[in-house]
Amino acid sequence: MAVLSGLIFLLLKMFLEVSASYSVSGLYREVWYQPVEHHALLGQSFMNISGISAVRCSVRCLSHHGCFSFNYDHINQVCQMNNARAEHVCDNFQGMPYVSYHDATAKPMTCKVVSIISGNEKCAPVKVSVGFKKLGLEDGSIPDESLSASSNWVGPRTSTPAGGRLNKLPPDDNTIGAWHAKVKDTNQWIQVDLGNPTFVTGVLTQGRNGGAAQWVTKYKVQFEPPSPAGLVDVKDQLGQTQIFNGNTDRNSIVERRFFKPVLAVKIRIVPVEWESFICLRFELLGCK
Repeated sequence: MAVLSGLIFLLLKMFLEVSASYSVSGLYREVWYQPVEHHALLGQSFMNISGISAVRCSVRCLSHHGCFSFNYDHINQVCQMNNARAEHVCDNFQGMPYVSYHDATAKPMTCKVVSIISGNEKCAPVKVSVGFKKLGLEDGSIPDESLSASSNWVGPRTSTPAGGRLNKLPPDDNTIGAWHAKVKDTNQWIQVDLGNPTFVTGVLTQGRNGGAAQWVTKYKVQFEPPSPAGLVDVKDQLGQTQIFNGNTDRNSIVERRFFKPVLAVKIRIVPVEWESFICLRFELLGCK
């Protein structure tokens, strides 16, 4: 039995390492680690491990009976294993750039935003479950009429905002395989009307399918909140307009997540830099 348990653990460790990403959410002994970005539980660390990934940190914590959560410093690659969870020592749960907190009792991410801690707003982020599901550009559940753009290329081949859907292929030889702006400047944008207030947590982007080598290398995101207030820039952890790194080729999908979810009725992608020309395919992540 001990040999079998050891083998299962080894296989799990290998799987986790292959699945490494900025965020950790792995299942082991029916325990989930779900990250709260840019937060840390202070004063509860009983072991620090340097030079390992967040995935390896989760494996070490899962295998230690005294580990109930961990902080991971993404800049210095330091794993801090904690002997408590943030909900138990709420005053020690603090905002901290470039560090993520992982609660071993959090549930898998679902497509809703729910706080299940009452009476203490400071700890609410620990139990906020935010989905990272596609919102419907790729599969067409967001209709064409909900997409608009500042301009569209017109020529032997034409572009429409609907061509900007993730993984969209041109239907014929007269259509460009992406949204293609008419001019090259930073006043260009493509926008999605979500209809109802929707939590948006990130963006997936691609370049142009076929034709010229064209894609967006940097962009910012704007959103319109439910109360009419005009468009607002998505901000980073310092409160500055966030400039997201985009693509480096035609078809690779690049995922970028927001510092915190935004509640929006409209989302606008504004290219800042590009390769050759402004061409973009994209999808939104979040919660319907």
